[in-house]
Amino acid sequence: MQTLKNEFLEIKINEHGAELSGIHGVKSGKEYLWHGDKNYWGRRSPVLFPVVGKYKNLTSIYDGKEYSLPQHGFARDCDFTLTEKTEDSVSFELNESEDTLAKYPFCFRLVCSFLLTENKIKVKWDVTNTDSKKIYFSIGAHPAFNCKKGETVLSMNGENLEYSILNEDGLYIADKYPVDSEFVLTDSIFDRDALIIENSGVTSVSLKENGQTTVTVNFTAPLFGIWSPTRKNAPFVCIEPWYGRADGADFDCDITKREWGNSLKPNETFHKEYEIVINE
Repeated sequence: MQTLKNEFLEIKINEHGAELSGIHGVKSGKEYLWHGDKNYWGRRSPVLFPVVGKYKNLTSIYDGKEYSLPQHGFARDCDFTLTEKTEDSVSFELNESEDTLAKYPFCFRLVCSFLLTENKIKVKWDVTNTDSKKIYFSIGAHPAFNCKKGETVLSMNGENLEYSILNEDGLYIADKYPVDSEFVLTDSIFDRDALIIENSGVTSVSLKENGQTTVTVNFTAPLFGIWSPTRKNAPFVCIEPWYGRADGADFDCDITKREWGNSLKPNETFHKEYEIVINE
């Protein structure tokens, strides 16, 4: 476990999964990140790679061969290598292995970096194609923030917003439903799993308690998810910037054709980042 601390925040990042594992307010003593209670959901802020959501039948097809990956891919369950540590930043690296190549037929380098500046945490991803052929992938964030259902308000900087949902198999349904840019979080909102918002222009999602903004996630991703498990009134919500999403039920599993998928030519690098702002 690696720790970064300043006068505002103390954050912890686990080498396993390069997962942000704690956001502690120095002055308030408040913990903002979900603590991973398995009775609700055992993760905290996994990186989703090389797939966001599910492949149809958990299967992708490349060059005529089938490959199987679980929901959200394998990176969250891998041990990363610590590559750099400074007073205010830390970086971790993951590369292909014999095990990953059996599930995902591409060579890659994934670097996850964390920068702490005052009350802001910047999370950076660099995916590099180290293969001799074009590679295809998705990547996304899944940070979970403590909240009080029925009291916490979620606010988005957009208008005339719509969301889509997933079917019972976790696959994308293209139907659109209206959603207010600001609403009180309740369990019933997630009765049909995550809310998926695409092409909305939203770049900021915040949580408010007693009228005051406590957490803001800033991003430039073209789509994002909002999710919380409905069982047992789970006391957290996930705000998830994505570069990719689950397949639709009618998709043919060709990895080169996935909606919102990304590709890189040999030696190219895909760089993206998002930011978490804590207001005490």
